Amino acid sequence: MNEQNAAIKPYVIGLDLGGTNSVFGIVDARGEIKATTAIKTGTYEKVEDYVDACVEALQVIIDQVGGIEKIKAMGIGAPNGNYYNGTIEFAPNLSWAKNGVVPLAKLFSERLNNIPVALTNDATAA
Repeated sequence: MNEQNAAIKPYVIGLDLGGTNSVFGIVDARGEIKATTAIKTGTYEKVEDYVDACVEALQVIIDQVGGIEKIKAMGIGAPNGNYYNGTIEFAPNLSWAKNGVVPLAKLFSERLNNIPVALTNDATAA
């Protein structure tokens, strides 16, 4: 990464996705937290509704740091996360993922101006 690109897109979004809460933070290259928000994870039966609610909550803090143009990427720590596929697979504590494979990284990328999104198992992220 060159310095000019770092100045243009200085922030990343982090999501700690849990069975009860989803907590978001936007941080700079030094790991300094610039903004945070959270939603209740268990409220949503369909992944599309969950992603919609996340993006709505995120939009507020994305605007606080200067808009999506300032966001370089997003990282997600999730139960039963598959880093290689960007999916959540048969996660028993998520109603919208307990019976199958959910391409969550792709869904977030599509909704957030096609920024790169990486997803990993939450135990690995910890």
